[in-house]
Amino acid sequence: MFDRHAGKRTFVTFIGGSMGVALIATLVIAAVVVFITIGAPVWNSWSAHKARIQQEENRAARVEQAAQEDSFEVVCPDYFQASFLERWFGGYRRLSWCEDYRDRVPEPS
Repeated sequence: MFDRHAGKRTFVTFIGGSMGVALIATLVIAAVVVFITIGAPVWNSWSAHKARIQQEENRAARVEQAAQEDSFEVVCPDYFQASFLERWFGGYRRLSWCEDYRDRVPEPS
């Protein structure tokens, strides 16, 4: 048997497939254009912002370390004289960094 509409179906399938390929190509091109015009500048701005934040965190850590170096001889003896409960649950908890200076703190007289 001969299907008299086979040629029409083939033609419609070809046109539909061509339109699908054209649509996909258009979407890909649009995505590239959007990324170039919006995505890249946003990414660069975010990266620069992230780098500035990291620099500021590093600077703050250096300042904090310098402050601890300058004050451990005065502050840490009180921390080491406090009881375990005062160190872990009291006001001395924020001075837990003194543990790093345990070997450098002079013994109380």
